[in-house]
Amino acid sequence: MAGQVANERPVDGRCSRENPGKLKMERMEFDFVVVGAGSAGCAVASRLTEQSNRSVALVESGTREKLNITSVPAALLYTIGNERYDWKYQTEPDPTRNGLVEAWPRGRVPGGSSAINGMIYVRARAADFDRWAEMGNAGWSWRDMLPVFRRMETSDFGPNQWRGGQGPQNVEQLRFRHPVSRTVLESVKNMGIREVADINGVDEDGVAWNQGTTKNGKRASTWDAYVKPNLGRKNLAVFDGALVRKVVLEGGRAVGVEIERNGRIETLKARKGVILSAGSINTPQILMLSGIGDPAALKQHGIDAQVVNRQVGRNLMEHPGMYVLAELNEPTSNSYRSPLRGALAFADWLLRGRGPMGTPSAQLIGFFRSQPQLKHTDMQFLLFAYGSFMRNGKRVFPRRNLITILVNANYPQSRGHLELASANPADPIRIFPRYLDHPDDYEAMRYSLKWVRDLVKSEPLRSRFVRFLDVPDEGAGRDDKFIRSNTRPFYHPAGTCRMGNDPDSVVTPDLNVRGVDGLWVADVSIFPDHIGGNTNATAIMIGEKAAALIDEIH
Repeated sequence: MAGQVANERPVDGRCSRENPGKLKMERMEFDFVVVGAGSAGCAVASRLTEQSNRSVALVESGTREKLNITSVPAALLYTIGNERYDWKYQTEPDPTRNGLVEAWPRGRVPGGSSAINGMIYVRARAADFDRWAEMGNAGWSWRDMLPVFRRMETSDFGPNQWRGGQGPQNVEQLRFRHPVSRTVLESVKNMGIREVADINGVDEDGVAWNQGTTKNGKRASTWDAYVKPNLGRKNLAVFDGALVRKVVLEGGRAVGVEIERNGRIETLKARKGVILSAGSINTPQILMLSGIGDPAALKQHGIDAQVVNRQVGRNLMEHPGMYVLAELNEPTSNSYRSPLRGALAFADWLLRGRGPMGTPSAQLIGFFRSQPQLKHTDMQFLLFAYGSFMRNGKRVFPRRNLITILVNANYPQSRGHLELASANPADPIRIFPRYLDHPDDYEAMRYSLKWVRDLVKSEPLRSRFVRFLDVPDEGAGRDDKFIRSNTRPFYHPAGTCRMGNDPDSVVTPDLNVRGVDGLWVADVSIFPDHIGGNTNATAIMIGEKAAALIDEIH
């Protein structure tokens, strides 16, 4: 395998002929083991292997794809919900939304969710990191984070004091702007929200054209950006299709991980430590399976507590919001669903990397205030230049002029949690969301609904607007029913391994798991509070930050 560690046995994961079909114990040794080849994990592994005298194993439960379907930006409409690419986690009923049960997509290939997401690149607001620092997380202020963001990216806005020009992660402006998006942009501006040139630059508040994690019109996942170009490094070994069963603890220290791969159990030993970058769902699950968590909850599944921390899996945060379909009397991207126009669009992408097939999901992104006296923007807006819905488990794109207007609350106050379903690592963890538990979040959704209604009354969109597909006529009772039944996640779960300087936090500000030496967490599960904006850029930044912190001590 490319990237195999020198002097180690071949890392092929096949069952031995002498013992076919049975679980066989193996043992391999590295300096570091990184669990999860997603947005943060790929960054961690790549940066750690920049020192040639340091060996790293990157462990990923998903498997590499052969057809490279994910490189087509528009393919996200195929990969999300497809079990080949998506773990398709399912939540428990949410009592705050009339018992709604929904799917939570998470990437099932190297690159993790960065391989199937909407490719929206937006940093958190600068004030978000200053708030993290004020909560006791020294080293996480915006002043600390800006150099990390600049180091990790190559943006066609940069290099400048705000943006990077030499980092692994490519970020580019849209290569296709649908005319209907200009109509919506002008209407948003006529509502008093200013247009800004770069939503990730000096002017964070306002509406702007989206930027995407793409390169020449192709998706640039973190696997593509950080790992794939470096598979030839002799100090990097990649284990895909490997389910992590637990972190191996000895004498209060993480010394490796136990994995199951192709029917065989293997132990990957870590001389210097283990970095968990499995995401806000799987990282807390691995900690619990390793005996790190609430002793009473672990005991229910026959797991002995090694380290007591009742906050593992708690503090689950998600951006609640609304996806509203509107029909217009001018063409939208739904027109590309015809065979001829679809073929022409594919050819345009294949030959030039342009057109609707080479574009991230969102055309516009904006941040604004629900109340003028607020110090910071508390709401986010996104525009998709197409509209679709699920019918009988399949995504349908009507041949009608549809757009999707998305509005979400940046800083939810409601909190959910996670619970083990069993001690079997293959069983998905139970997800308990509670999006509307806090009255402020309900009020934010009421405001979202009002904002969308006001938007379609603003010219020039007003002259193009035909009708909403699902929003009821205004009325208190009808609005409440709609909000309870239609508030949805924006797929930004975070916070389940909260970072802090208090004894109840799961990880310290230097990302160490409390009570365990040589064990770090580097993914969005460390969020002490939610951020304004999509989470992928911040996840990559956390991976970069983690590698730098580890470099300081090793």
